[in-house]
Amino acid sequence: MKCRRIVSIGLLPDYVRAQFEPEYEILSVSDSSREEVVKAMDETVIAVIARGSVYFDGELMDRAPGLKLIARTGVGYDSVSIEEATDRGLPVTYTPGAMSRSVGELTLSLILAACKKLNIWRQALQDADWNLRYLETSQDLEGKILGIIGYGRIGRQVRMLSRGFGLRTLANDPYIDHSSFADDDITFVSFEDLLQQANIITLHVPLTGETRGLINRQNIGLIQPGSVLINTARGPVIESLDLLHKALEKGPLGAVGLDVSPDEPPDAAHPIFRHTRAYVTGHIAARTPLSQQRILETMVREVRAILNGTQPNLANIVNPEVLEDQAGSDSSSS
Repeated sequence: MKCRRIVSIGLLPDYVRAQFEPEYEILSVSDSSREEVVKAMDETVIAVIARGSVYFDGELMDRAPGLKLIARTGVGYDSVSIEEATDRGLPVTYTPGAMSRSVGELTLSLILAACKKLNIWRQALQDADWNLRYLETSQDLEGKILGIIGYGRIGRQVRMLSRGFGLRTLANDPYIDHSSFADDDITFVSFEDLLQQANIITLHVPLTGETRGLINRQNIGLIQPGSVLINTARGPVIESLDLLHKALEKGPLGAVGLDVSPDEPPDAAHPIFRHTRAYVTGHIAARTPLSQQRILETMVREVRAILNGTQPNLANIVNPEVLEDQAGSDSSSS
C-alpha cells in the first residue's frame, strides 16, 4: 500500500499518534523551521497538523499534491493561508472553544499578578527590602474598569471569571450582536472610548489584517496613566515589544501581562522580559491537561472525519464552503 503520511509541525503526544498509526504514518518536524517543513512535503502527505509558527502557505501546499486538509490545534489560524487553502479546495480545521477556559484563567492570573505587583514584592523580599511595604502599594481591583477587546468565547470567559472582583466591565467588538449580551452587565463602547476609560485592558481578538498592530504608537497614548494591558491573543496585535517597553518606562502603562509576542520564540534578550512591571509567559495559556485533551480530541475527530470521507463538525472548519462545494460537486456527478 502506498504510504499515507500526516506531517505534524510540532510534536504530538504518543496517545494522539496512536489514534492515527498504523493506518497513517506520522512525521513530526520542528514547529519553527520552514526548511524542515519544506523537506517533509511530498506526494505521500495527505494531511498537515500545523501546530507551530511556520506559515503554511500555497508554496508548501503545492509541494504535497495529495494533501486533503490542514489542521490547526487552537483557536487561531493565522499561521495558515486560508485564502490559498480555499483556492485549492483544502479544508482547514481548528478547535474553537476547546481552550477558552484555560486562556481566560491565565488572563485573570496576569491581571491579578500585575495589579498586585507580584514581581515587585518578590524582588523586594529577595533584596531584603522589608521597608518597601511601607512605601509601595498594590492596586485594588474593586472599583476599577475592565476593558475587554474582543467579546468572543475567551472574552466572555474573562468576564465570567472576573465577576466578584467589583469591576465595572466595558467591551468592544463590532462583529457581534450587542443585544445578545444584555444580561452580562456589560457596556459596549467604541475602541477609542475603551482605551480612554479602562484601567485594565485585555485583548482577545484574532490576528487579521484589521487587528495587526491594533495597539500602536498612534493610539497607545489614549490609555490612562498607570493602566494594565494584557495580551493572551496574538503577539502582532500589539505593534512591538519596543512600544510596550517604552510605554512602561515613560507612560502610560503601569504594567503589562503577555503570553504572546510579535515574534515567537521571542528574543529573550529584549529588556521587557526583565522589566519588573512586565508579567510574561511563553504562549502557554492552553498548556493545561483539560485544554490539551479537548484541543487534541477535537483535532483528531475532525481530521479522521475528513480523511474517511464523513461529515466533520462545520463549526470547527475555518472555510466550510470548501466542503459544501465538494458535496455539491459529488452530487452533481452522481
